[in-house]
Amino acid sequence: FLGQEVVFKCLGEGILEKAFQGYNACIFAYGQTGSGKSFSMMGNAEQLGLIPRLCCALFQRISVEENESHTFKVEVSYMEIYNEKVRDLLDPKGSRQSLKVREHKVLGPYVDGLSQLAVTNFEDIESLMSEGNKSRTVAATNMNEESSRSHAVFNIIVTQTLYDLQSGNSGEKVSKVSLVDLAGSERVSKTGAAGERLKEGSNINKSLSTLGLVISSLADQAAGKGKNKFVPYRDSVLTWLLKDNLGGNSQTAMIATISPAADNYEETLSTLRYADRAKRIVNHAVVNEDPNARVIRELREEVEKLKEQLSQAEAMKAPELKEKLEESEKLIKELTVTWEEKLRKTEEIAQERQRQLESMGISLESSGIKVGDDKCYLVNLNADPALNELLVYYLKDHTRVGADTSQDIQLFGIGIQPEHCEIDIALDGEVTLTPKENARSCVNGALVCSVTQLWHGDRILWGNNHFFRINLPKRKRRDWLKDLEKETSLGEHDLDAASEASSEPDYNYEFAQMEVIMKTLNSNDPVQNVVQILEKQYLEEKRSALEEQRVMYERELELLRQQLSPERQHQHGSDRLSYTAQAAQQKVNLWTEERDELFRQSLAKLREQIVKANTLVREANFLAEEMSKLTDYQVTLQIPAENLSANKKRGAIVSEPAIQVRRKGKGTQVWTIEKLENKLIDMRDLYQEWKEKIPEIRKLIGKRGDPFYEAQENHNLIGVANVFLECLFYDVKLQYAVPIISQQGEVAGRLHVEVMRVTGSVPERVVEGDDSSENSSESGSLEVTDNNGEIIHKVKKLSCRVKIKEATGLPPNLSNFVFCQYTFWDQCESTVAAPVVDPDVPSPRSKDAHFTVTFFHCKDYMVNVTEEFLEFISEGALAIEVWGHRCTGNGSSVWEVDSLHAKTRTLRDRWNEVTRRIEMWISIQELNEMGEYTAVELHQAKDVNTGGIFQLRQGHSRRVQVTVKPVQHSGTLPLMVEAILSVSVGGVTARSTKLQRGLDSYQEEDLNCVRERWSDALIKRREYLDEQIQKISNKQEKSEDDIEREARLVEQWVGLTEERNAVFVPAPGSGIPGAPANWIPPAGMETHIPVLFLDLNADDLSANEQLIGPHASGVNSILPKEHGSPFFYLPIIKHSDDEVSATAAWDSSVHDSVHLNRVTPQNERIYLIVKTTVQLSHPAAMELVLRKRIAANIYNKQSFTQSLKRRISLKNIYYACGVTYEIVSNIPKATEEIEDRETLALMAARSENEGTSDGETYIEKYTRGVLQVENILSLERLRQ
Repeated sequence: FLGQEVVFKCLGEGILEKAFQGYNACIFAYGQTGSGKSFSMMGNAEQLGLIPRLCCALFQRISVEENESHTFKVEVSYMEIYNEKVRDLLDPKGSRQSLKVREHKVLGPYVDGLSQLAVTNFEDIESLMSEGNKSRTVAATNMNEESSRSHAVFNIIVTQTLYDLQSGNSGEKVSKVSLVDLAGSERVSKTGAAGERLKEGSNINKSLSTLGLVISSLADQAAGKGKNKFVPYRDSVLTWLLKDNLGGNSQTAMIATISPAADNYEETLSTLRYADRAKRIVNHAVVNEDPNARVIRELREEVEKLKEQLSQAEAMKAPELKEKLEESEKLIKELTVTWEEKLRKTEEIAQERQRQLESMGISLESSGIKVGDDKCYLVNLNADPALNELLVYYLKDHTRVGADTSQDIQLFGIGIQPEHCEIDIALDGEVTLTPKENARSCVNGALVCSVTQLWHGDRILWGNNHFFRINLPKRKRRDWLKDLEKETSLGEHDLDAASEASSEPDYNYEFAQMEVIMKTLNSNDPVQNVVQILEKQYLEEKRSALEEQRVMYERELELLRQQLSPERQHQHGSDRLSYTAQAAQQKVNLWTEERDELFRQSLAKLREQIVKANTLVREANFLAEEMSKLTDYQVTLQIPAENLSANKKRGAIVSEPAIQVRRKGKGTQVWTIEKLENKLIDMRDLYQEWKEKIPEIRKLIGKRGDPFYEAQENHNLIGVANVFLECLFYDVKLQYAVPIISQQGEVAGRLHVEVMRVTGSVPERVVEGDDSSENSSESGSLEVTDNNGEIIHKVKKLSCRVKIKEATGLPPNLSNFVFCQYTFWDQCESTVAAPVVDPDVPSPRSKDAHFTVTFFHCKDYMVNVTEEFLEFISEGALAIEVWGHRCTGNGSSVWEVDSLHAKTRTLRDRWNEVTRRIEMWISIQELNEMGEYTAVELHQAKDVNTGGIFQLRQGHSRRVQVTVKPVQHSGTLPLMVEAILSVSVGGVTARSTKLQRGLDSYQEEDLNCVRERWSDALIKRREYLDEQIQKISNKQEKSEDDIEREARLVEQWVGLTEERNAVFVPAPGSGIPGAPANWIPPAGMETHIPVLFLDLNADDLSANEQLIGPHASGVNSILPKEHGSPFFYLPIIKHSDDEVSATAAWDSSVHDSVHLNRVTPQNERIYLIVKTTVQLSHPAAMELVLRKRIAANIYNKQSFTQSLKRRISLKNIYYACGVTYEIVSNIPKATEEIEDRETLALMAARSENEGTSDGETYIEKYTRGVLQVENILSLERLRQ
């Protein structure tokens, strides 16, 4: 560790030397918040920073070098740049009003009206800096500004006068040292979710982004890349004022401060890049000899010239010339002020500033650390360590607090009343706080409305952002510690100063902030609820993952044991196995530690974000209420955009807070925390203007621009579509409708994409080279080997094509100008796919309409085939973000506009995800005269529903061929049939063609089960909605939230009625199981489609039990007349290599049925049932029983006439009949959810404490819902 002294020796001494030589100098600190910029520049009481050390060394050297012939004058100025406004920190009025920056052709850029105070020793500077920091703290607290987002510039002007005592001549050298503490650089990073490429338009970012551009331009000039390149100095106040320091007459040094934290990697890299560019800048500093005399002479010439021009233009009344003349005369006046006058002015300003601080109740001689032990006082709490505990307010026996000038402690800002509260100190030393009516006062986070006793260390919040901690006298502190001792039974305390210090907890700003938020949320902390659920889920995942690892390593060890011969095993086995076991255990431990660390970091970040969101929302609601903006801000939860991608890190937190913005009569908007943070800056400025103006002007301020609500809202993320790229391994084209997953974890539409390989190939096996340079290829290409291990050729490039065709089923309220955005593999820039805009097609307006957006996007990418790329296409996915603009309603009420959210997905969409159709075809083969088995004919008949009648010859040897295949484009359930396990035939029955109706393969056993489950879920939802509507109806007074929620619930209730009708009477072709068939089946296929219900777990499509043998799915889906005769298993002779097909030998005599042994009479039909058990690998490893009823006609021998008729007939001859099954894996997840996800998110963030009907809280339901994104992505990988 190197201290401040080393930093000063490296930088400060060199800069000071240059200043004494007459050069201008500058040091600026750049880095992210918390990395040590302010500490490096200002330091603290124990370790002084660069600025105080430099000032101290300056006066030490002056005292050594000053004599009759060499005199020194030192002047200082201290300013803050916040939100592109300059404030003078040394002027008592400077903290309240912003100064203008001007540029004069003689002087260059300067701040008009900035105090430049004369100092004669280091104590003067120290005093000025201390009082400047106090002014900065007061201003920042009143306006609730973050000091980490402002730039502080401390200027020292050293004037050296050299006298020649013999000749009487004198000369001057003037040097200006600028010491700059910049704002936190991470604020420049792109805000919002990953993929959002637009920065929020805030002035906070402006200075730093402009500084980056200026440094880049100057670095390019120095490198000779762009000699005439424009340098945008004037784009921000900071760069304009530092123009000379950055690229002109100055010796400039930059301190780059970086954070050692792993999660700040990006910021660290950015800072180092900044520093690297800055190093390349070449400045040309010169000694400033006699500059004052030169400047005064040039200014006087300028004045004379302007007077002449003004007299000529008097007739024209030129105001610009007058202004220029006044400006130049003012500058001459300032430059010609004598040193004695400057010292007198400095003293006057110091006295005025002290009077002002004292009038506000602030102590001048002490800070929060150095105070007397016998006094009762308040210290300020601030997020910035440099401003924390800087202001001390001593309490009198009766202290009044408020915004009025008559108050003892004057506070200004949001929520502070003219008379806010009173603090009284009784004779026995007891301290009490009495709040005034409608004046927000919190003690230890709890809102107080009556007289409250204060104890040592209590945290007080007044208004929205004035945090203080109270310190009691030493004797009262002893009483407090004794009480604490009694309560906690900790034994005797040594009540000396050391033990007091150690026993007192450190109540800082963050603690006080968190305390207020926790109490506001009624001690029902949603953060803790989220965290507990996440931790529980994480531990379960960790346990199962470790168990999998253990099993895998045990398997590997067993394999090693088997591979070793008995002799070798005896000699080396134990050593090698123990080494392998140790290595395996080390891997597991390392993996566990990394995963734990990532999870801890993510949880800490989530806690921090929720606290921050609640703080910002509280202030925004205060401001909106004060200015009657009819806008309400609430914290809600959403999934971060990067977590909707399949490429995200495992273990990352699945949820983040967002801000829901609602305005009466307008639609709801969702903002990121960063967006609200930037909007708040404009809100505060507007509020300050509004507060200072008279009512007539207030109306104009309201019309000028509204940061409270966006009239023209920016685009919103509809969701992310993940396209898995495994198709690039094969020469096949992927054409698929990829689900777009929204930030609530739901499917918000589908994106139709096409991905294919155009040129090149992907190796199947890779030669694993060692680490030597000979085996590595710079291009990252891979070597493909044949079976002998010899290299065939090198693959360097691969070309692939990405097409985006259309987006369907999008929510109508976000279907305004939809576009897609993605970054392919190693591309630096994002690719944007714009929609095809047809002016003739109007935007959708109906609630249930689902919008289709067409894209004609096609782009080819050439990539290097590296191991990383192969890993990406096998494990990762192309994440395509789909963005849209919100359609706003015209004069409709809030809930009517937002009701567009309610049914973003039709029933067809929901059922499409959990269903897939499967065909089973049956053909019967008989031995012909050539000794070969050939398929028998299938005759069509109108009265036969099985697809046709097989023509079987009496007494012949037969075979049954069964083929099973999923139907393309019949649903997106990932259904894969691996093999046919068994074939059985039975259920032989005869039916009269005249008297009895024909039979088929249709049954409703499973359909009834589906309908029952669905109906139960709807009943549960209806009961919940009835209960919630009743609760709100019973309320005496309904809030805006209640009215809106009631409207949403009623709408859900109406939608539920429609859904209940669809359960039992589904419309033809609606895609709902059991819907009447409205299709023309192919020849041989049955018209009716029976349903098979797998009843899998909705979360991950797993089975609750092993579905094999007697427990196989479909075992109980019995057909009518199935038990009429026994079933006989047929021996399977062969399986097909090309498809899932099996051929089994069938000896019909085993049935011992007269119907199969004799020739079938003319008015009779023989029916049999073929039962097939198939093995599924997806959606779950299980067995499934399929049934197909077939009709047969037994004949002896065809007559010559029949044979001739058949040959002459032009009709097609068919050989197989089939049945289509609709496989339903489970009831759609959305059907079982009691509330839509958006409402759940709000309820969860509000931390509504009542449980839902099944005993779960809203936060548990919401968290469990969004955790399913992993499962959606896993299923999509299978589907694609």
